[in-house]
Amino acid sequence: MKSSLRAFGIGLFVAGASIAVIDLPSIETESEQKDIALYEQQLKDYEDQITLLTEQLDKQNSNSEEKSNNETPEKTNRSEDSSSLNEETANNKQTTEATIYIYEDVSIYTIGQQAEDLGIVTNGRELELYLSKPDYARSIQKGAFDLNSDMTIEQIAKVLTGQSME
Repeated sequence: MKSSLRAFGIGLFVAGASIAVIDLPSIETESEQKDIALYEQQLKDYEDQITLLTEQLDKQNSNSEEKSNNETPEKTNRSEDSSSLNEETANNKQTTEATIYIYEDVSIYTIGQQAEDLGIVTNGRELELYLSKPDYARSIQKGAFDLNSDMTIEQIAKVLTGQSME
């Protein structure tokens, strides 16, 4: 009896040890695999956006350094005639062009903030409030959108929702 009990105990020990040694692969469902692929793509898109924004920031910084280095005492002279002042203000109103990236489940606040940070709008809150209208809030498309600072809030909203510009 003792030997059969001992054999049974050894059998349980061997079975337990073999189960512990076997590496069972983790089973992922198809939806989990799709989610992982989606997250990896979003991560890649975010990395691309960060790279693009970094390049734009570097470009803006180099442009502002060039402008400050190119100023002459004649421009700061207070006896300039009004026509040169008008030319100077016209040159300062340059159009800013940038690309806004909209991903799935992005908030309207983020879109407005991104537009403000890129210099497309002066107040991102205005764009946010405009996009919160029912006609636009449910229709915002995901993707990359080329916008510029000459566009009105309504035009920007129509571009972001894929509506035709009339």
